[in-house]
Amino acid sequence: MFETSKLKTRRNAAKKERDSFQPLMDEAYQFAIPFRKSTRDTGTGEKRVDQVFDHTAIDSAFRFAGKVQQDFWPAGEENFELEPGAIVIDTKEREQMKAALEPISKVAQAFFDDGDWDMAFHEMALDLSAGTGALLMNPTDDPELMWEPISVSIDELLIEQGPNNKIAAIFWTRKMSIRVLFDTWAEGSFGKKLKELHRTHPENEIEVYVDTVYDRKRKRWNMLVWCQKQETIIYQTESRTCPWLIPRYFRVPGETYGRGPVMLAMPTIKTLNTTARLQLQAAAIAMLGIYTAVDDGVFNPDLAPIEPGVFWKVARNGGTLGASINRFPDPRLDLSNMVLQDMRMSVKATMMDQSLPPDGGAVRSATEILERVKRLASDHLGAYGRLIKEVTIPAVKRVIELAYNRGLIKSEIPIDQLLIRVKIKSPLAMAREAQRIEKIVQWLQMVIMILQQRASRVAKLEDALSDIGRQLGVPTNYIVTSDERTAMDKQEREAAAAAAAAGAIGSSPELAGAAAAAMGAAQ
Repeated sequence: MFETSKLKTRRNAAKKERDSFQPLMDEAYQFAIPFRKSTRDTGTGEKRVDQVFDHTAIDSAFRFAGKVQQDFWPAGEENFELEPGAIVIDTKEREQMKAALEPISKVAQAFFDDGDWDMAFHEMALDLSAGTGALLMNPTDDPELMWEPISVSIDELLIEQGPNNKIAAIFWTRKMSIRVLFDTWAEGSFGKKLKELHRTHPENEIEVYVDTVYDRKRKRWNMLVWCQKQETIIYQTESRTCPWLIPRYFRVPGETYGRGPVMLAMPTIKTLNTTARLQLQAAAIAMLGIYTAVDDGVFNPDLAPIEPGVFWKVARNGGTLGASINRFPDPRLDLSNMVLQDMRMSVKATMMDQSLPPDGGAVRSATEILERVKRLASDHLGAYGRLIKEVTIPAVKRVIELAYNRGLIKSEIPIDQLLIRVKIKSPLAMAREAQRIEKIVQWLQMVIMILQQRASRVAKLEDALSDIGRQLGVPTNYIVTSDERTAMDKQEREAAAAAAAAGAIGSSPELAGAAAAAMGAAQ
């Protein structure tokens, strides 16, 4: 039984850690992802980029989000499949299990084929550039929808760390009107005070707390909805899988929140922003100028407008004492441009922005561009394991539970990565798989080239090629199974025996006559 008083205590403890981490997030929101900051505290229509003088970090953050989505979960592609785990060794058993799991994989994949998931994933990836993303995978009663995934700004969440560095609770603070509260959780248990507010002031906004807590004894996730206007829980649900995805790009030991490329590049981002601001000031000085004036009792700067065709009254324009007005030397703009370009390249490299240099920039060779692309292609490998563990596998487990609850599959399959595993088929995973398969193909080619007809004595060619096809994601209906191969071998043996018998009959006149007599007797 969960009580709001205990939830408040856990929230306060999680908020203390968040408060110590908040300055880092504020810098990320100010310079790199200003449009991902929540409107809960500031309201709508806030100016978010009025202190940003260089948009390199903002542009690179969007490119980073697109790169993460393209590498890990591109839209419209099959990015995973269920298959037998390592404990299933027998080939026939693996083929039977794979055939049984294939329809379930297709149902699970259908959840990710709508635009809601793609949009939510991209927004989550924007937050991930700063270190931590958040995506809520809600079920729905809408018959036209399979689920309702939504991205939530990490600015609205408090995260609690549990045993073994795993997340034990997610506390979400939402601001909504009382009318929306009643519409969102229509089946909730509302007290008299809330019902009265709903009747008299339905558009008044209040803070609503949506807390998701893991019960270790029952091994279940509980989502609890409550607010300060009511002492008891308004709404509660229970699930086997966590409804939240909380990926962290990398994590400092002892910290719950993650850190990302934006924080790595933050010193350069802030220096770049300051340099751009100073360059604009220098450009304004170069355009309008700064003038020194002699206090000669004649020239008054306050009465000297800077306009075309205006005459200023001065005591002298030259002579022994010099002119009454002199222009201050203009600043060097070319030097600041060199510094800005170097810092922009540094920010892009840190944030994995692999866009090509502008046409007006210095000429770069094709070899240099190719090496940049090859280097940037491996940038995610360090965070690959964490993102697979905190995004792909939990998302697949979640949709399988939702599909089972809606009756789309007959049984809820436990995915333990040993008996049944999630095979990742994203472009980055397939690129790594292709490197492994390349070695196998080279070995097979070498065996065939050296041994030729005797290659089957060293390599299981048919089994190897079938396995390569499965690893590359070829549909199973295109790959010959072991039973089908056995049947084909039997047909080949029967055809060979029939051909041998026909040859023997043709070479012996006596056997041919006996065969003809037998056929005549049969007729």
